[in-house]
Amino acid sequence: ASNGNGNARMMVCDNIPTAHATNEKAVTMSSIWARKSTRQHLIVYWTYSFCVISIDELFPLFCISQDSGLGVSEKTIGKILTGTGLCYILFQYFLITGLVGRYGMYGALRIGSMCSIPLAMFVPVALYFDQAETITKTDHVSTAAYLFLCTVYSVIRVFSSVVFSTVTMSTNRTVPASQRATMNGFSMLGGSVAKASGPAFAGLLFSFSVSSGVFPAPYGSVFVFCTMGAIGILHVVLSFHLKEYNPEGEQEPEVRSHGVNDHDEDESDEEKPMF
Repeated sequence: ASNGNGNARMMVCDNIPTAHATNEKAVTMSSIWARKSTRQHLIVYWTYSFCVISIDELFPLFCISQDSGLGVSEKTIGKILTGTGLCYILFQYFLITGLVGRYGMYGALRIGSMCSIPLAMFVPVALYFDQAETITKTDHVSTAAYLFLCTVYSVIRVFSSVVFSTVTMSTNRTVPASQRATMNGFSMLGGSVAKASGPAFAGLLFSFSVSSGVFPAPYGSVFVFCTMGAIGILHVVLSFHLKEYNPEGEQEPEVRSHGVNDHDEDESDEEKPMF
């Protein structure tokens, strides 16, 4: 009799891991996408990635364009980007921590959205500060144009860092810790597609606006950056519709198979193995 009880106990011990293994569903990209809050956060991240990479592609095209831009060489563009990078290094960390500490994660995300991509529409204003240099076709920009471009582009880059940091942290909060690896992989996949599409879109937009003849010089670049600013405003609206994740307001996806009922779970809890 004792041997029979021992065998029965061993069978129970062997069957418990199998039951749990069959009851748990694997986390997939489909199950991540089915979560409404996670899906909304991912869309915000992907669309913003598309906008930022498009701006990064359009800015040097604007600087090098002879008809609708500054018409400067790569050396001068490098100087402008150097000034932008210095401003980015000085303010990036303090701005992120300050905004998140004062306005919260979602408040900082919305402020970053308002102060980044929409400001791209002001980039062509540099042509006004650089009128004399543009007319003479010299390979440098005026001091006023240089300071203006460094300021505008660095503000865009600094606040874009705020958006990326806050949207990444907030998206990770929308899934349990056990699903974050799958969610981050899915996020990077969509982000890669968005970042690959950005340069293609920016190149087509700039070439059409500058060389199609629809817009006289230099209004082709004005149209380009106003278009990007309008897309940025749409993203701001999207960020304001992004609701803070509430674990109690979202139903967890099913993680157990239909073949297991509550009665079976009660029996397994009551009949624990003895070692």
